[in-house]
Amino acid sequence: MRKNLLAFAIAVAIVCAPLYLSGAAQISSLAGVLIEKGYTLVKLKRASNHFYVSCKLNGRSASLLVDTGAGATLIEPAMLKSLGVPLTKVEGDWYGFLGPAAKSMNAGEIKDFQVGPYQAGAHRVGAWDFSSYGRAKGAPRMDGILGIDFLHRNQAVIDCFQMDLFLKPPSVSSASATLSAGLRAGGCTEIPIQVTHRGSTVPAQINGRSGYLMVDTGMRNTMLSEHAIAGLDLHVAALAGSGKRTGIGGTIRYGVQDIGKNVSRIQSAYVDRMEIGNFGVPSQWVVVGELPYSKSSGTDNIFFGYLGQDLLAYYVGIIDCAAMQLFLRFDPVIDAARRRRG
Repeated sequence: MRKNLLAFAIAVAIVCAPLYLSGAAQISSLAGVLIEKGYTLVKLKRASNHFYVSCKLNGRSASLLVDTGAGATLIEPAMLKSLGVPLTKVEGDWYGFLGPAAKSMNAGEIKDFQVGPYQAGAHRVGAWDFSSYGRAKGAPRMDGILGIDFLHRNQAVIDCFQMDLFLKPPSVSSASATLSAGLRAGGCTEIPIQVTHRGSTVPAQINGRSGYLMVDTGMRNTMLSEHAIAGLDLHVAALAGSGKRTGIGGTIRYGVQDIGKNVSRIQSAYVDRMEIGNFGVPSQWVVVGELPYSKSSGTDNIFFGYLGQDLLAYYVGIIDCAAMQLFLRFDPVIDAARRRRG
């Protein structure tokens, strides 16, 4: 074990950025360690900075978006109907990333839930219509989202850099301790994830103000709250390019819509100083949107927004959904290539 851990730590410290940036497949040392421990590797497909995974639901093929920001696994109603899944109404407040989306949801149980080659058994899901979500160029069809409920239950490890998903069979011992020691020895910063009413969050600071971000692989880009960054002396500007979207509030120059009917105007902001836990994020432009916020007058520990797949990938993010830990690491080669590509 000591030999494997040492090899793992050394390999983590060596990044083959050109291979990653050109899209070449590569099995990392992380994969080697977890596969040796008995975890099942499932390769993910990236499209428009989203992760998709091939599944089988009661034997029927499906494509799901991997979304740590979603509290529940959700499937298209038409697919659940075709599978003959009985649904019951569940009352409650259901949210998209831009705010309230529904007051109730139909839910049922998939008896045979398979993710890649991994057999997960039965799993309860919600029914949700994703027809307004849109489909990115080159993306597979979207039959639903694989939420944090499934990922935590099956003790998933997500490699946001290599596009790998690891799932732990019940008969296999947890590798969280080995994973943590190896990644820290390889130069990664370990950041605790706290589960709150908003979801899976990590502590953050922006220009000295304390708050938190939701860890959200379902977000293509990191998005900060327009309200939360007010008064932080950030330079806010219109996004490059152009586009219009008509929704609630009329036509906006450039906007985004969540899985509900909420529409937000989005801009960009230049962040000079941001820390995620003890990890210092280099100064850069990020997206800013009109996100929900608390009306409390307090200034500490506020909701800053969403830590999206862009920064999770660029800073070699590893998410341990069992131990609820996020690992980030700065690599100058990756960062230089990212800045060249804009």
